[in-house]
Amino acid sequence: MGKDLLLKLERETLLQLAPSQLVDIIVEQAIAIEKLNSRILELEEKVEKLKVSRDGSNAIL
Repeated sequence: MGKDLLLKLERETLLQLAPSQLVDIIVEQAIAIEKLNSRILELEEKVEKLKVSRDGSNAIL
């Protein structure tokens, strides 16, 4: 399933799909969610490092 198809899926379309197609969509979404969660954690770590760096440099001033 392509990304374009996933964006166009609506309730009526989903109701017409075979169970195996729905499973494929769910798996693709789970993979996308995992990638997004990993990216969020990575960005949160960078933000924390920047805060510590900023706070440390302010203490020197």
